[in-house]
Amino acid sequence: MSRFLRSLWMRLVILSAILAIVPAIIYLQLQQADSERRNLLRQAVAEQGALIASGILSSLDPARLPELQEVLARFDSSGNGIRVLFRPAGDSGGFFFVGAWPSISENAFDSEKQRLLATGALSILEGNCAWAGRTGSVYETVSGSRRAITSVTPVSNAAGCWVVVTTKAEVARLGSPAEVPYWQSPEMLVSAGIYLLMVVAVFGLFLSVRRNLQRFADLAGVMRRGGGRQSSFRDLNRLPELDGVARSFDDMVGSLRRSADQLRTSAEENAHALKTPVGVIAQALEPLRRALPDVKAAPHQSIERIDRAVERLDSLIGAIRRSEEATAALISPDKTRLDLAELIGRIVDGFAEVAEESGAKISVRSEGRTTVVGNSDLLTIAIENPLENALGLLGREGEITITIRPVGDGMVEARISDNGPGVPEDRLEFIFVRHVTIRDTDGADDGHDGLGLWLTRRNVEALGGTAVAERNPDGGLSIVLRLPQAR
Repeated sequence: MSRFLRSLWMRLVILSAILAIVPAIIYLQLQQADSERRNLLRQAVAEQGALIASGILSSLDPARLPELQEVLARFDSSGNGIRVLFRPAGDSGGFFFVGAWPSISENAFDSEKQRLLATGALSILEGNCAWAGRTGSVYETVSGSRRAITSVTPVSNAAGCWVVVTTKAEVARLGSPAEVPYWQSPEMLVSAGIYLLMVVAVFGLFLSVRRNLQRFADLAGVMRRGGGRQSSFRDLNRLPELDGVARSFDDMVGSLRRSADQLRTSAEENAHALKTPVGVIAQALEPLRRALPDVKAAPHQSIERIDRAVERLDSLIGAIRRSEEATAALISPDKTRLDLAELIGRIVDGFAEVAEESGAKISVRSEGRTTVVGNSDLLTIAIENPLENALGLLGREGEITITIRPVGDGMVEARISDNGPGVPEDRLEFIFVRHVTIRDTDGADDGHDGLGLWLTRRNVEALGGTAVAERNPDGGLSIVLRLPQAR
C-alpha cells in the first residue's frame, strides 16, 4: 500500500485533487468579493443619483421646463445619465418624459420612457408619489447604448410628481447578478484560461517524464531480450534533467556486458587450464594399467579409482564451464528467434548414442508454430539436463517423449516426459533446489551434484519463461518448460 501511495500516478491523482479543490475555494472567495464590490458600487452611484436629484430640485417646475436641459447638463460627470419624468397633480394617468441627459430628440422621448418602464424599475405608488422599485436593471437606450438604472428619486411638489432617474454605463457593463454570472465575467474567463494553460503544462510535464521513463523501460526490455546493442538510454532521453540517470544506466549496461565477456573468457581459460593436467593424468594411467596385468591387485584397483576420479573431475570442469557461460549469458543474453522444435531435435540427435547404449527410446513430437525468443546456449543447457537425468534413471524399457506445442498466452511449451520411477508429489519443487538431489546412490559418488534442474529453471526464467515438474498419471515424471513465443 505504501508503495502505491508513493507512485507517480498516485501523486498525480493527489495533484489533480488539489488543482480541482483549490480553484473552487478561490472562486467562491472571489465571487463573494465581487458581489460585495458590485453592491458597494451600486450604493455609491445610487447616492450620487440622489445628490443629483437634490441638485435639480429647484428646477423641477413646469414653468422652467425649457431650461431643464441646461440644468441637467451641469451634472454631466463620470458618464452619468439623467432621465426626468413628470405627472401633473390631480392627473391619474401616466408620466410624461420631460428631460434627458445626454440629450435625445423630443420624438424619442416616448420610446425612451417605454424602455425605462419595461425594466420594471419604476414602480410608483399612485397615492403618494413614493417609489417601491429596484435599481440595477439594465436597458438599451434609444441611442443604442446599454445603461444601468442606478437610482430612482421621486419628488413631490405642488405641480405634481417628479421622478429623477440616474443611469451609468460602467455599471451596465457589470450586469445584474441574475443576468451575468460571475464565472462569465471577463476577469474570470481570462483567469480560467491562464489556469487551464498551467494545468496542461503540469500534466504535460508529468506525462513527458512518464513517457521518458517508459522509453527507458522499453529499451531495458529490449536489452533483456538480447537486442538494443546499438541503442543507449541517453539517445532515448528527451528531458535534460534525466541525462544523469540515462548516463548511469548506460554505464551500468556497459559494465554488465564487460562482466559477461570477462566471465566467458574466464570460463574458457579456466577450463583449458584444468583440462590440461587432467588429460596428462589420464594419459599417465594407461601405461600403469598395462604394467599391472592382475586386475585384482590392490595397485590396479587404486588406478581404477584414480581413473574414475579423473573422469569425475573432467565432468565437473565441463559443468563449471557451462555454468559460467550460462551466468555470462544471463547477464547479457543474446536472444534471437529460435525454432524450439528444431533446437530440441539437434539436442536429441546428440543423445542418440547414449540412448542406444542404455536401451532407452527418445521421441520428439511438435505441433503448430514453435518459434520462441531465446538464447541457444541457455536453452541447450536447460533441455540437456532433464534429458541426462531421465537417461540416467531409465532402464532398457525406458521411454522419453518430448512434445513441443503452443499453449496460448503467447507461450510455447516443451514437455519432457519419461516412464521412470517418478518423484513423490511433495518433492516436485524440491528437485529444482541448488545442490540437492533425490537420487538413491547409497553414498556412492555417481557424478550428480544437484545443479542440473536448478540450471534448467534459472535459464528458462532468465528468458522470461517457467520450469515446473509434474507427475504423470501413468507413472514417471514430466519437466515442463514454457517460453515466450516469437511474434
